[in-house]
Formats: sequence, C-alpha cells, structure tokens
Amino acid sequence: MFKKKQTLLYPPVEIKRKAPKSLQGTVPYFLKNVPNQFNSVNLYVYENVNLTPEGIVFRFLNCDKDLLIYPNHTKTYNFLYLASSLVKRKRISLPSNEKYLLCFDYWSNGIFHWLCDVLPRIEAVKDQCKDWVFLLPEEFQYPYILETLKAFQFKNVLRINNATYVHCKTLYAPAQISTSGNIRPDNMLSLRKTLLAYFTPAFNGRFSHPKLYISRNKAKYRKVLNEEELLPVLDKFGFKLIFFEDYTVSEQIELCFQAKTIVSIHGANLTNIAFMQPGGSVVEFRKKNDLMNNYYYELADAVGCNYYYLECDAEDPEPTKNTFSLFVKPVELESLFAQINSDQL
Repeated sequence: MFKKKQTLLYPPVEIKRKAPKSLQGTVPYFLKNVPNQFNSVNLYVYENVNLTPEGIVFRFLNCDKDLLIYPNHTKTYNFLYLASSLVKRKRISLPSNEKYLLCFDYWSNGIFHWLCDVLPRIEAVKDQCKDWVFLLPEEFQYPYILETLKAFQFKNVLRINNATYVHCKTLYAPAQISTSGNIRPDNMLSLRKTLLAYFTPAFNGRFSHPKLYISRNKAKYRKVLNEEELLPVLDKFGFKLIFFEDYTVSEQIELCFQAKTIVSIHGANLTNIAFMQPGGSVVEFRKKNDLMNNYYYELADAVGCNYYYLECDAEDPEPTKNTFSLFVKPVELESLFAQINSDQL
C-alpha cells in the first residue's frame, strides 16, 4: 500500500546509566522503567503520499503506523480522522521535483518534545538534508522552534496550513529516535554539539551564574506552591532565581551552558539542561511516587550530569493531565544542597 524504502540511521544499542546521586522514597524503582536498550532507527522514503498538519502520512484512508508516537494512537488517527481530513481540508500538491523532510508529529509544538523528539530526528539526517525542503506546521511559531532550526541547513522551510494537507511525490521521514520522552545518548550528544556550535559564538558572558533556580511561578501550572519558603535556603547556598520567560532562547542556552548546578520542578523548564557541561548537577523536584516521568533523569545522564531529586507532596486536581504543583520541604532542600556541595569537593 505504501511505496516505502528504508535505510539504517542508527543500529541497536545497549547503554549503562549512572544511578541518581540521591536515592529517596519509592523513586529508585523508576530505574526499572528507564530503558537501557534502544532499537535500530530507520529513514523511510515514501513515494506519492499525503501528509496532514499533525504529521500523519497516509494514502487513501490508511495511515502509516510506523510514524505514530505510540501504536495505540491509531484510535485517534483512524479512518474517521483521515476521512475528515479529506473532506474538510484542501489538498495541496507540492512541486514534484523537490524532496521533502518530515520530522514533526502531533506533540511537537512543546519545547520538550521539540528538543527531545523533533531535533533528534533532524540531527540523524543533517548531512543529507541540505537539498531537502523541511515541512513544518504553520502554527509552529515559538521562538525556540524558529531559533534552533537555524542550526541546520535546508533548501527551504515550507509551512503547512491547518486547513490543508499536502501531497508529496518524495517524502523523507526518520523514524522516532526512541519512545517519546526517552533519550538515546549518542544522538542527544550529537545534537547538543550541533546546537552549541550554532549558539556559542553569540555568548557574551552576561548570562553566567554557577547556580540557578529556575522558577515556574509565571507558568499556568506545575509550580512550587511554597516557593517563598525556599528563598532563604536558595540564598544561603548562592542560587540565583530566574524565570526563563525573561530570556531569549540564546540567553537560556548560555545560562545553562555556564551553570554548574540547576534546580527546578519537573517540567519543560528543565529541557535546557541538555546544554549543561559534563560534571554539572541537576536537581529535580518530583511528585511523590511518580515512577514514570523520568525524562530529565535520562537527559541529565545522557549529557554527563549528576542527577539529584526530591520527592514532594503534590496538589493534583487532574492527575491524568500531569499539571500537578508541589510543596518542597525547605529542610530537605537544605540537606540536599549540603550533599551536593560535599559531592563536588
């Protein structure tokens, strides 16, 4: 049904991870949920296929399941979804003499998924795609998307309007590098190198502090509810409180590149730890008994940083939406900072 060729981008690999530097409560069991084996990754080449703004590749009324984030997402991207796209959206036939690149999916518009799912796919084909046209939904307008794309070379970037779907004679699509949220270290280290090569020439030293506490108090959800109580502890140990909303993409990256220790609550504000230098320390405030949200442990480990955490009581009115807020005990935070100082001696 799909005329699709495939070539190998990454072979299977098995890795070893460092355990967290702090072991507390039930969280050590999350290591059982952290993969240490990664499958091979292929580049798919399609002929005469359609593509929706959600990143669904289809012909007639069948989508290619190989590009779905999880197999059970066929419940959403099914016959009715495709039929609705055909009826309600306008078909745009793209010039047949071009080669098009698909690396986004229906979760890609958030910073974590952009940095840890989309950019890794681009990194995997960066040496091949200089003559390809990069496809991107029109609604993807966040600064971190526009700025990080400049680190790569494409023939052009073509926007897909939400009221359309496009027909491509030749479409290239790297498979997901790993299950969304899991970090394959060899790919992430390569991506980090690519992005830093683009951003570091603009660093000017103005955005440098060895210890950062990144607050989410300007966010809509997932906040530290008693943050005021933590300020004396943060001040005692020399931490600077910052809001990423106050900085450009380049400035955020420079802050993390220069920092020796970064502290924050679980959330996308920790994504930029990918730019920390090896040997740095990351502290994540986690929801108590959470065995699944291990992305930032994996990210810290992949780039060679030491990972610490505190399990915290949560205020969680909608558990299925991952929008919890946390209470952090100042005495536990102070004890953890003392441990980090001791480890760094």
